[in-house]
Amino acid sequence: MFSFLVQVWAHQGEASKPFQMLNVDDALETHAHFGWESRYILEGRDTLEGGSLWSSSVEASYDHVFGGLWYGRSSNNDFRELHLGLGLKQEIGNFDYYLAYTHLLFPAEETSDSEWGAGFSYDALPYGMETGLDLVYSVDAEGTFIEWSLSKPIAILECWESNLGSTLGWNEEFVSDGHNGLNHFSLNASGQRSLTEHLGLVLHAAQSWAIDRDLALDGDASLKDVFHFGLSLEAEF
Repeated sequence: MFSFLVQVWAHQGEASKPFQMLNVDDALETHAHFGWESRYILEGRDTLEGGSLWSSSVEASYDHVFGGLWYGRSSNNDFRELHLGLGLKQEIGNFDYYLAYTHLLFPAEETSDSEWGAGFSYDALPYGMETGLDLVYSVDAEGTFIEWSLSKPIAILECWESNLGSTLGWNEEFVSDGHNGLNHFSLNASGQRSLTEHLGLVLHAAQSWAIDRDLALDGDASLKDVFHFGLSLEAEF
């Protein structure tokens, strides 16, 4: 049966969390995706002001190392974004830990940034629930964004799996011109349909609510209550 990590909770969106941290294994695993997002939501903010985003990625993992390439482009304006990432992952019991580095390029703006990410997840909560904490540090902004997530996988049919979850975000100078502190809360739902042994279709949707939005700050202008959804084709070998 087709299986991979569906991570739509951290940074809110399949397109926004490009690199799949595949299983810790001595075998080489690869993953690729091609998808569309109705809005490009990052840190609870409507980054493209209502514009949609097409994205694609290729990732690989071997033993405790994972990495990949992700590219996103808007069909509504001249926005392009490229990620190059590399990371390490460790599994200890029901805990997964990771440390990752991502270099971001924005060709249209001729700018770039580097981000360090770290976090853990735990999958043995009561009622089959899972939780995780993700931290991202921006070298350019010299700030950190933190997201705590809670989710529950639901196996409906042999060829269809779903996931319900929530995310709470905290900004600490990561969005340098936005307010610090509690940032947003979201509810998320996703569904995965196996098409073949190695190919699947993923549908997801999320409703995000802004917390303590301050319109006196430019960085909070795009922080809003917003609904967004997307779909993608996923392949794993």
